[in-house]
Amino acid sequence: MPDKEQQPLEEGQAGPVKDGQEGTRPVRLSRRDFLIGAGSGAVVTGAAAAGYIALIPAKQVEVVKEVPKEVVKEVEVVKEVTKEVPVEVVKAEQLPATMRRVTLNINDVDYEVVTEVRASLWEVMTYKLGMTGANLGCDRGSCGACAVLVDGRAVSSCTVLAARLGRGQKILTIEGLSKGTRLEDLHPIQQVFWETGGAQCGFCTRGIIMSTYALLSNNQNPTEDDIREALAGNMCRCGNYPKIYDSVFAAAKELRGA
Repeated sequence: MPDKEQQPLEEGQAGPVKDGQEGTRPVRLSRRDFLIGAGSGAVVTGAAAAGYIALIPAKQVEVVKEVPKEVVKEVEVVKEVTKEVPVEVVKAEQLPATMRRVTLNINDVDYEVVTEVRASLWEVMTYKLGMTGANLGCDRGSCGACAVLVDGRAVSSCTVLAARLGRGQKILTIEGLSKGTRLEDLHPIQQVFWETGGAQCGFCTRGIIMSTYALLSNNQNPTEDDIREALAGNMCRCGNYPKIYDSVFAAAKELRGA
């Protein structure tokens, strides 16, 4: 009677034993399967799984091929790399993908913080570090009330991501200009704004002072056009621009020692 139709066998699956045949067929897996097996210490087992040792009936196991030298070399490289993974890298990977650990240098002091990648510098300074010098106005980078200096350049802290500032940048805020709260402890620019009436309600004044500081650090004899360009990112709802310009000119004169 003819044999019933046999279903095709999967790779490595044992088939029925026919007359005159032995019991199993060789199992061959991929080079990757071998490396995984070898990486866990089972080099011989991995070689068998990869087909370098033929699986034939018991008592007749025979090595038909030696493990290629290049494969053994790859296994050793995998083991060596795994052994030398720094502990710091493992710790960093424990943070969620949306978080970063950064060191912010603010007013010459280093602050190590863990922050969300989407958090602004203003949010980190205010909510994590308790710094209240920068006022949040529009929260869109349009009014300049929250301006601080990053490497000498005035920027809106509400639009700069804190996670991108932990690379050695120097951050300067309004708190970093003065030595205390008395008039004589204030920076000359702050003193002049107070004496000249450069502030009205005062909400935007901190950002304007920081932009003025950035300007006068590079140009102590500015023209009106220079001031207009430097303060282009700062708005004053009180419309106190004439007194603000007078204050910048007076501060420049003070810094020149005239």
